[in-house]
Amino acid sequence: MSPQLGINPTLMTQLINGMRRVSGTIPDIGRQVERTLTSLDIQLWGPTALHGIGRQMSDQIPALQGRLDLILAEPDHKLGKGGMLWASESDWLSKSPAEGAAAAKKLAARLRDKVGSHSLDAETVAEIERHKNDPFFALAFAKEIPPRELKALLARTYDSDLPPSQRPLQHDVALQERLGTMLSTLLGTASRGVGRMRLADDYPDRLVENVENPQDAFAVKKLLQDGEFDHRFLLTVAQKLYDQDVAHPPDLSLPRDPWTMPGPKDITPGDLSPMGTVLTALAHHPAVAQDFFTDPQRRPLAYLMRKHPWQGDADADLGWAIEVASTEFRDHDLPPGDSRGYKSALIASWAVHFWSDPKAQANLPQTRAHLGKVLAQYTGDVHRDTQSFTAKMPGVVTGSDADKNLSGEEPYGAKFNAKDMQKVMTWAFESDDAFKTVAVAHGQYATKMLDEVAGKIAVEVKAEFEAWRKSHPEATEQQLDAMRQEILEERMSRSEGAEFATATRSLSMTTWVITDAANIADIKAAKENDARFATWKEITEKVVGLAPGPQGKFVGLLVDSAKGKIFGEIKSSHEQHARADADTATGAAKHMFTDLTAAAMMRHGLFGDASVPAETHPHYHKDFAPGSEGYFLADGKLIPWAEMNADQREDYEEWLGVNATGRVLGQPSESIAAGFRDATDYYSGSGS
Repeated sequence: MSPQLGINPTLMTQLINGMRRVSGTIPDIGRQVERTLTSLDIQLWGPTALHGIGRQMSDQIPALQGRLDLILAEPDHKLGKGGMLWASESDWLSKSPAEGAAAAKKLAARLRDKVGSHSLDAETVAEIERHKNDPFFALAFAKEIPPRELKALLARTYDSDLPPSQRPLQHDVALQERLGTMLSTLLGTASRGVGRMRLADDYPDRLVENVENPQDAFAVKKLLQDGEFDHRFLLTVAQKLYDQDVAHPPDLSLPRDPWTMPGPKDITPGDLSPMGTVLTALAHHPAVAQDFFTDPQRRPLAYLMRKHPWQGDADADLGWAIEVASTEFRDHDLPPGDSRGYKSALIASWAVHFWSDPKAQANLPQTRAHLGKVLAQYTGDVHRDTQSFTAKMPGVVTGSDADKNLSGEEPYGAKFNAKDMQKVMTWAFESDDAFKTVAVAHGQYATKMLDEVAGKIAVEVKAEFEAWRKSHPEATEQQLDAMRQEILEERMSRSEGAEFATATRSLSMTTWVITDAANIADIKAAKENDARFATWKEITEKVVGLAPGPQGKFVGLLVDSAKGKIFGEIKSSHEQHARADADTATGAAKHMFTDLTAAAMMRHGLFGDASVPAETHPHYHKDFAPGSEGYFLADGKLIPWAEMNADQREDYEEWLGVNATGRVLGQPSESIAAGFRDATDYYSGSGS
């Protein structure tokens, strides 16, 4: 039999409401029947069948309502065809609240006995695991072992009642870790109960009680780290832990008493401050993290990033939570008050602002990679605000067109301060992963922007040419070809061509900021042992091979695949063929933008008709035509420099220098150099 259970929630609700009405009406009908029969001197012995039917229907209502509520409380439930909701009851070992309560009572007693005698065994843990997604059991178990006892039991599984010397080593606590995971999962299942099948309202208060005690904090951390929790439940817990933290901030100067430290004896239990216990849970629940970080009364980001001292890997966990809160949801189709994407941008803007503070940087040394991912998601905003040269307060770009450089509706954007941006990147790029992420994201963004502008030019050229052809029906093929090329070259020198040149100039400026922040802008010569410069060169040589990406919603989801394409492939076997003047970061970047520009123009036919061929197209020259040893096109597209062989690279470089090529490529090339000059004039030195 299939474990899938299909119900229509609307019809089930109607059924339950109907049963409520009927079960209350049937006894009245039964009494009327009795009175009628009595008036006819017909004697009844015992209650009528109608009484029993009404009672049975009434008894079934709580079970039906409870089952409907629990199915609706399942995470990510979706209605299928015909309004049907499919749920799997294969893990619902208990088919009723009573059955769940009986199993919970039995296993709770068994767990108390095993933990109390230091004899926890795999069979007991496995039996609990069988019920991990059983809502009837989970709710009953949470009531059977209240929070205070549950925390004490979990801490005691690591022999916290024994002297430190007698406690287990890290490699001996796999069973305890497994139990902690199951208890967290059970608590998450219980927290999602609804209606009468739910935890008591004061459960969060009892859970965080005495969290200043290391044993309790250790247990709370374990209980929150793996479960899938109800949104309101976890948010309430996080808020209460934050309030405790602010009221009693941790003091790292105080010595840690080994007798009070929980967990294995050979490792630190990590950060046991109140907030340290909930960071992983927030990272697992992006929507909760959003609502917590944007709490208008508490405003926790400043405190957590600049003032709260962290132990162990807790600062990385905070960075992770900030990352998911600012990147998981991106939208622009809802008003700010209802939009998760708005909150994402708000958190990103404020978090980057705080990350620019030396206090936050000193406090969060393990968050650089997370900062890199945040910047990558907001690449368009990074690009825009590095051009603004104005001080901006953190906020959200709420206009209907969040990124006016790209077509389509982009998600809500974040407002950044240009000077702060360079400071942030200078610090973040001490992590190679952060540097790779931001640099590749910028390359992907540049690819998309140039591709869109090139597409606009192609449309305008086509429209103008078609209009001319209609007005000159007597024109010969030779005249048509000449006019098409004339329109193309004229367009590249003004109008959309000027927009194209402006795009290359502004993108070059952002590129300079990135290279300067990475401390490679001033490198005069490439060194074989300079890993950062080698990373940059690999990006500049391969980014031209990236797909432009779909229209609208340019977000960091594209960046991971782009990084994989650039760094996940075998390096070029032709690295000995260095490009002229590419021994500096800016030199390599200039080549990158020349390649991006040429590739976008080639995709949209802006070097002229390949079949004629136009004088500005490679095919015009026999040495660059199909069949030549150094042919550097594939399916009409430019081959990335990293994938070219020596002959292709030589011919490509020669074609770029042909005078005729400059008739369409010259102005963008000049703009690239101008962009680097502009950035150098404004930004003086790394991180300044």
